[in-house]
Amino acid sequence: MTRRSLLRRSLGILGFDPIRVWRLGSGLAASAILQPAGAADTPAKRGPLSSAEVDDLVAFGEVLVSADALAPADRGYLLEHIEDRARRADALSHYRTTVSTLERLAGRRFASLDRRRRIDLVTRHRLGVSQVWPGEELGLFPEAMRVIRTRAVRDLVGAYYASPAGWGIVGYQTFPGRCGDLSRYTRAES
Repeated sequence: MTRRSLLRRSLGILGFDPIRVWRLGSGLAASAILQPAGAADTPAKRGPLSSAEVDDLVAFGEVLVSADALAPADRGYLLEHIEDRARRADALSHYRTTVSTLERLAGRRFASLDRRRRIDLVTRHRLGVSQVWPGEELGLFPEAMRVIRTRAVRDLVGAYYASPAGWGIVGYQTFPGRCGDLSRYTRAES
């Protein structure tokens, strides 16, 4: 374990945000630097997601479902789902937790990272895994990581595979159970 990781873990255990300490550590008052993690974020933001928050969520969802960048139409399905779900208070809270935690882990907006760095961050922190095992170490922000992995990841991956883009991956031309081509039902399958 390096000194840096030991320091980050120690600060995280004590409830301080190491990214904030690093950013603010250049001459600001000690009280501002040593403010507990999340204390500044305690009053929940009100209103709809900002366009930057939506961009971060779409970028995160894109990394979760594809090794390559999604086509604009496929990104559109994900964007539509996020905007629709964000109207519900519980989903809005999970989305905001996801965006703020991704920013804390990356040190800047998630969408501003290049694709390789996004994938590295998701892999390093096991953010693409939707299951949390009992006793599993979740890192510096355990409650936020639990929300991301059990709520946001499942939601974004599920949204993608419920869209026409996801249907195509499994070989469907139309959503299962819906009629796609009436002539298909009037002749034998080939």
